[in-house]
Amino acid sequence: MAVGCDIGTCFCVSARQDNNAQVQIKSIRDAFIDMDNDASVKNLLKMSKVDYIEADDKLYIVSDASLTMANLFKREVRRPLSKGVISPGELEAEKILLVLLENILGKAKNEGETCFYSVPGSPVDRDMDVIYHQAMFSKLIGSLGYKPVALNEAAAISYSNAAKENFSSLSISFGAGMVNICLMFQTMIGMAFSVSRGGDWIDQSAANATGSTASRLQAIKERGINLLDPSEGEAKTFREREALAIYYKSLVLYAFDSIRKEFEKRRGTIDLPNSLPIIISGGTAKAHNFLEFFTSAFNAVKGKFEIPISEVRLATDPLNAVAQGLLVAALNYDEGQK
Repeated sequence: MAVGCDIGTCFCVSARQDNNAQVQIKSIRDAFIDMDNDASVKNLLKMSKVDYIEADDKLYIVSDASLTMANLFKREVRRPLSKGVISPGELEAEKILLVLLENILGKAKNEGETCFYSVPGSPVDRDMDVIYHQAMFSKLIGSLGYKPVALNEAAAISYSNAAKENFSSLSISFGAGMVNICLMFQTMIGMAFSVSRGGDWIDQSAANATGSTASRLQAIKERGINLLDPSEGEAKTFREREALAIYYKSLVLYAFDSIRKEFEKRRGTIDLPNSLPIIISGGTAKAHNFLEFFTSAFNAVKGKFEIPISEVRLATDPLNAVAQGLLVAALNYDEGQK
């Protein structure tokens, strides 16, 4: 038995095989909102089957229901994770994360089952390390009875989507908190890092530009936005969609510039014998026409791009590609232990 667990700023996703060797995916939104622990409120939440955690004088509504409540009361949702790592300002983060992990993983059926979990690369544009983040998730996953093994988030995409290239790719994971990048050749990582902008940065920037809230912009984005034609949709939200498209482009170009600079630093240590595909994934990549949008931006800068690229493609299942890759790595790890 083995399981992959993608720990993202917006969603936690697990992947495991059932008895018929079919991959089963389970996900939950990384979000919560607090309310006063009032008996009448608690009763209403139970009646409507809304997930919540009770702690002292507070009720914590988790997952998708928290986003609905935040928009209803014009509040921002709270996140146990921020910019790809455990939020330093959220004192309740650990208890919320344990509930979320138990929801998608459950307790290990056999003590010491392997769980490969995702960790971000160290950001090149922010003074931050991931040591504490990695150690805390190792503790939380271990408390559920698993043997936790960390793997770079973007590297996992290559495991799930680059088998035909012998697990060689430039994988880019467009998450909510970060963009993670990994250059891998035949399972060997040549470079792996992140930039501290992502879907949340798009939402907040667009909210600031339009005088709205990040929660509202996130809801508009998740209802669907055509990046090649943001005028498509309701007239009343056109301004917000237009702002979202502008910041999408800024994020993509920022990622390209960071890749170019980091590869330049390592030019003398990386010699690629073959061209590689760019594989893009992540929840932020789910926007309508993101592949065409991304490819157009790449074509505008590829003259300055020194990494030989064979094609640009979207992961088969962008939202779950990391979890699926972690599962592949976990299964191969177990096989190697026999």
